[in-house]
Amino acid sequence: MLNISKKQLSALLIFFVALTTLSYYHRYASGDDAWFAEQSYWLHKEGVIRSEFFRGLLGWEKQLLVSHKLFLIFGAGMIHLFGYELPVLQYVSIIFFAILVGEIIFYIRREEKTINSWYLPAILILVFSNRILVKMSFENRPEIMLAALGFGSFLFISKNKPHHLQSLAAGMLAGMAVLTHLNGVIYFIAGAGMLFYLKQYKNALTFSIAGGLISLLYFVDIIQAADGFKTWHYQFIHDPATQNAMGLASKLMVMVTYPVLFFHSPEQVALSLLLTFLLWNQRLFLKQLPVPLRIYSIILLLVFWLITKKNSGVYLTLFLPFMLVLTYELYKIKPFKTIALKVILGVYFIIGIYGTIQIIYKNLTLEYLPVSYQRLQKDIPDHQRGFVPLTFFFNEMDNYPHLLSHENFKIQSIMAKSEASPYNMARWAQANKAEFILMDYEFRPEKFYPKPGTKILPPYHLTFFDGRFAIYEN
Repeated sequence: MLNISKKQLSALLIFFVALTTLSYYHRYASGDDAWFAEQSYWLHKEGVIRSEFFRGLLGWEKQLLVSHKLFLIFGAGMIHLFGYELPVLQYVSIIFFAILVGEIIFYIRREEKTINSWYLPAILILVFSNRILVKMSFENRPEIMLAALGFGSFLFISKNKPHHLQSLAAGMLAGMAVLTHLNGVIYFIAGAGMLFYLKQYKNALTFSIAGGLISLLYFVDIIQAADGFKTWHYQFIHDPATQNAMGLASKLMVMVTYPVLFFHSPEQVALSLLLTFLLWNQRLFLKQLPVPLRIYSIILLLVFWLITKKNSGVYLTLFLPFMLVLTYELYKIKPFKTIALKVILGVYFIIGIYGTIQIIYKNLTLEYLPVSYQRLQKDIPDHQRGFVPLTFFFNEMDNYPHLLSHENFKIQSIMAKSEASPYNMARWAQANKAEFILMDYEFRPEKFYPKPGTKILPPYHLTFFDGRFAIYEN
């Protein structure tokens, strides 16, 4: 392919693996890292998924029933074993990224029937130069876990007439995907739908029963909670993350703009453009694609189109392993080399290299957040109620057990249709008995922050400011 030897492919692969590994060093924390970490923290500490950061919002401070349960259980296990420091929770995704890479290797080797095929390093280069995978593989979000479980489920039933035990295992993994995130239902429906389409009715039944029984575990905490189903329904329909899809007009808009998910930004465009080009270039040979892969992928695409609440680019992660093996299968049907392919691959690698270097640069130029917060401890009294960025969670939760997040104020302002201004923020913080306010003007700036250095924010006054962090006390 493109006159590149296997030795050159191996060298490229080593380069991209090294670049990916460098991106993990002192990886900056995202709000999602902290948001899901806090839920795992309370699950580990109290046996209940809840959130102090979002106290006052939909009863989340008591129990959060609309949650990513298996993912949070895994996070709670990591906390139990290693503590709740920032890298520990980020390791959750790297574990499942390693599993996903192993699954892709298994698929290529199974299809090639040899360990010496040049297709294997070629596809792995696409994996480790994919900016989304590099980013998500070290972020405390459930999408990588979902992709690994979903693709693993597909692997068990991707050959014609799988054994009933393979259908059982596939169903169990699909059910686990549902437990990880409700979006995981796409793998359950795609697996069952594919087996029924191929008239493998016994396997489809085995798959559906196994997956259905595992999926039902999602309701365990709901059944145990007082008015559990009523609370779950209330939290689900009022969840800020689902509001874009509530109502016919909103849902239709999400469905009409569905392609945005695949072309949201350069990191989504890279693989979407490559796959679209191959689909067009190889359009006369599409029927030669493996039938299970073709049917499963179509159902996956359509089901997510029907159920998605938001066309966020992060959801492309759920499709990535299937897009990668489709890229492999499409090219293999009738290999070719054209200038257009070289240009598109060039764009893919430029986006990947630039994106990964961007992550590394941010890691190295920003002070590591846990270190920053530890440095600020002397300026914030212990065991007080604080109004802070979500990322303040890491290494500080035991010192400040009553913390409210800036995101909580933002969401409640939107729901109340009130202005998120500095003075409204201060009044909200006071009403919620916050004794100090911490602001990060560099890493997590908010539009409602006062002008840097503002002395008084009634009833709070500035006690610390270093150009980045500001602390106000009551």
